[in-house]
Amino acid sequence: APSTRCRELLAKHVELRNVGHGVEGLEDEAAPELVAAIRSMPLAEAVACADAAVSMTTISPVGAGLGVGKLVEQVARHPECAQELDTKCEAQTRCSQKWYKIAIHALMVVEETVAAQAMWHRAISLNGASTKLTSRIRWPSLEQTPTVFISRLESRKTWDCSLWPFIKRMEEQTPQILEEVLAVASRFNAAYPYLAREGTWQNLFLYRGRDWHSELCAAMPLTCRLLTPELPTKPGVPYATSFNEEVVIFRSEPGASVGAHCGSSNAVVNLHLTLTGAKGTSLKVGSDDFPLENGRALCFQDSFFHAVEHKGDVGASERISIVVRVMHPQLSVEAYAPSKRTDVVADIEAFDRAGDLEREVLRLRSAYRELAAQSAAGRGVIVAVESEALAESDSCRTTGNCAAASSSALHGRAA
Repeated sequence: APSTRCRELLAKHVELRNVGHGVEGLEDEAAPELVAAIRSMPLAEAVACADAAVSMTTISPVGAGLGVGKLVEQVARHPECAQELDTKCEAQTRCSQKWYKIAIHALMVVEETVAAQAMWHRAISLNGASTKLTSRIRWPSLEQTPTVFISRLESRKTWDCSLWPFIKRMEEQTPQILEEVLAVASRFNAAYPYLAREGTWQNLFLYRGRDWHSELCAAMPLTCRLLTPELPTKPGVPYATSFNEEVVIFRSEPGASVGAHCGSSNAVVNLHLTLTGAKGTSLKVGSDDFPLENGRALCFQDSFFHAVEHKGDVGASERISIVVRVMHPQLSVEAYAPSKRTDVVADIEAFDRAGDLEREVLRLRSAYRELAAQSAAGRGVIVAVESEALAESDSCRTTGNCAAASSSALHGRAA
């Protein structure tokens, strides 16, 4: 819970701003009183105060944005917070970069771009105690302010979707995927309320933290069958953050407006496939607007600010999109250099690539068995035959007696 001192600051510098108060200009840093108060707090107290400020944007994102941004910036500049620019590498979440991202987000959601641009300049000018370039926030422009920015990765607003061939198969199966989504529509939850400026915006996670949602996959077998073999997209390469790859379904209703936001790192590309409701809906990436199309994917880098406008035009209907978040195509162990660790891996040099690949093979085999069993349900003896064939295949790999395994499998199918 926020301290008494924090509640006083929120009342004066956030709540009063909602009705037009505030002595400093848009491009200025916060009022000296606020600067001194936040930076004199222990870091834990300052972070709790920033969390309380951010929670106010879920109630009134438009009204609270400017005051929240200026308060949160002071946490980013807190001396204890800034130390992580030296003690952590660019492939990790660093305190100052994280809170500067949140502060700039608060401004961008309410379209305070002048204030956001000035804040970006202050962010990239912040130094740790070291003079090394890696001890700074290396965002190239206001268009990209992710929590983690890996400087060796190429930045592109949009990418050629053919780099991920499975997305073409998903486009071809759009009606069937939509049918499965509609069958689980009651499971949708409010999506990131601090970003929804108007209307209804919901989400549903199918894959997160390297785990598939088993109940949803049981209800959406085709969708999971298409995607299970594809994620992770780069076995043998460690994730930068726990959010590096995900599958999430978004739903919005006409009139929804989602403020500009960017993802957790520049190591993520969003493969955004609209299933239905594209009419009157556009996705803005940076300064470019992209009208959505049913059954067509748009692939863009998650680190760029992006926003959604779902107009309430005549004939508009609910919009449903499935987004597959994948690893940047250039991400590799080598691309992390000179970073020694990520939020997920404690030692990149010691990362067991062979072990990671072996675990992926085992996961795929397990997933195949499960999906084969599900699709074979009700087919009686075929289930047993397929299980026997898989067992024979395992024996083949272990003993090298593949001819016998093939003969047994063929006889079983013939029976």
